[in-house]
Amino acid sequence: RMSIPTRSFIKVGLVITVSYNFAWIVRQHAKLLSAPDVTNVDHLMIRPDQFDTTLLLNSTSSAQPLSNIDGGTSSHPNDPRGKSLPLHPTPNYELQQLVSSHAPQYTCAHGLIYIQDHILPDNITHYDIDPTTGQRTTTPRKIPRLLHFTSKSRCMTQAFANNLQLWKDRIGSKYSIYIHDDTAIDKFIYQRPWMEFPELQEVMSCITAGAAKADVWRYLMIWEYGGIYSDMDSGPNKFDVDTITAEDDAWFPLEMLGIPAQYWFAASPRHPIMYLSAKSALGAVAWRPDISHNNAAKTTGPGAFKTAFVYFQRLVGHESSGYVTEGLYRGVQNRTVKVVGTKEDSNEWIQRENIRGKSGNYNQMGMTHFHETRGKFRAMHSGETVGCLMQRYRMHTDVTVGWDNIV
Repeated sequence: RMSIPTRSFIKVGLVITVSYNFAWIVRQHAKLLSAPDVTNVDHLMIRPDQFDTTLLLNSTSSAQPLSNIDGGTSSHPNDPRGKSLPLHPTPNYELQQLVSSHAPQYTCAHGLIYIQDHILPDNITHYDIDPTTGQRTTTPRKIPRLLHFTSKSRCMTQAFANNLQLWKDRIGSKYSIYIHDDTAIDKFIYQRPWMEFPELQEVMSCITAGAAKADVWRYLMIWEYGGIYSDMDSGPNKFDVDTITAEDDAWFPLEMLGIPAQYWFAASPRHPIMYLSAKSALGAVAWRPDISHNNAAKTTGPGAFKTAFVYFQRLVGHESSGYVTEGLYRGVQNRTVKVVGTKEDSNEWIQRENIRGKSGNYNQMGMTHFHETRGKFRAMHSGETVGCLMQRYRMHTDVTVGWDNIV
């Protein structure tokens, strides 16, 4: 047991130690405030908006430097302020390179047909002809005449080939039609910088379903190039080559639930709903506790698209539930969406699921339903439950984890 003199000695020692440390702190603080020989080095610290990004920015980028109050001229690569997003002076040429339109045909399995793109020049797809002069208009259309499909490959069954031919027959006189296979999608997502979506390539490692990957891709594609996205099994009803006007900013048919359809939509490049849809989808995936549980309809698909429509209006003070009727809707940055049709007749303009027995066609083309990939992912990880946060952490700390996904 400790004696009283010993305890008193310890207390006195503690008081002396604390007093000395406090006095030292006071002296250092006084030096910082008043000593003439102390140099303040705060001005040498590098702020985030002064990072030197000359090696990070693409040499062909149109990004402009950001001026700031003390003369800084560079900005962080993911800081969009003062920068222009990439321009596309020759969009059809770029898309041909992206989807490898003119690459040698690959061999399709027995019973499958190789589908080629249908390509028109920019002066047809992005401009109108003035009926009074017969000359090309000087102002481009808001929504370019581009129709985008995605498929695992260009090898398709006769039923899907026939459906694509319906689109060519209906709108091919003015629309370019592109098939984006898995290789084109990966090139678009992974082989370019995404200033406005810095989280994209990391979060994509948590996407374990082809349907979810296609969801994110469609928002990015229309955000970047504009035009129409269509599911491969959707077909034209009332919709024709002149349905979308030059002044339409976005054109959404209603689906049977009374929300804008996510299986078929059209928008101009840089439309806010495409940005908000991509952010909503990536956010839903980024924090999932089990990335094999991949119900795309709720995370990246119609749920994300509906959320984006709600925020499109909420950001300017217009409350919305996402359940809408036909009309023109105005939202953030004064951008607009034209909603057409009724939920009672959701196929009025676009025929959803225009192919009978499509599941058998999908199997023949090597495409699997998103529910089927759960078992595949679990098998790869020996039944382990993997959360997206842990997956992203491993990407930065474990060299055995790749920066790609399984679909």
